[in-house]
Amino acid sequence: MSVYAKQAATVYVDVPVLDATPENLEEYGVMIGEAVHRPGLSIPFYKGSVEEGQNLDFEYTGRAVIRTARISHRSPEITWLERHLNMTQIFVGLGSTPFAMVLGKPNQDSGGNIPQLEDVRAFRIPAGQGVMIHAGTWHDFPMSMGDPVTVMTVNSDEVVTALANAQAADEMDDGDVYKIDIQRRTGRVLRVPF
Repeated sequence: MSVYAKQAATVYVDVPVLDATPENLEEYGVMIGEAVHRPGLSIPFYKGSVEEGQNLDFEYTGRAVIRTARISHRSPEITWLERHLNMTQIFVGLGSTPFAMVLGKPNQDSGGNIPQLEDVRAFRIPAGQGVMIHAGTWHDFPMSMGDPVTVMTVNSDEVVTALANAQAADEMDDGDVYKIDIQRRTGRVLRVPF
């Protein structure tokens, strides 16, 4: 009998795919779309032609950084999920192409150090819109749903530096980056069916 025959079959978990709305994203983050975020900020200039919204509650440590990334199609299997306990990371699609965000509910308050797979969802984010994830929300990097898409990210220098300095694609627990290999930790392979 070969070594391969002795290994257990891979168990796939298909991640539900949802069209993002402010309501279904609520436990994962805040949708950034055409609606003004908490309108009513009282700034006296341009009254009648500008509806001012309140600040997004973006949190980070150190220095904030804003970057863009061009994302092409990749495997529907999700290898990595990560979380940041000190940051509410922002992802906004630029241009006319939607993108997907694979998100798992924050569980650090209950002592969780791996995501609850039954809470993981793939949200289709409409073109020109985005999400600010809550601190502790499990996430993968945005995914193309076919056509390449450019995404703007608002991040912390601490997180970008830790990820850029990684010597190899492996699990990490460095500063505000806690990144895990889902199959290694759960015995399951997450898959986005699109």
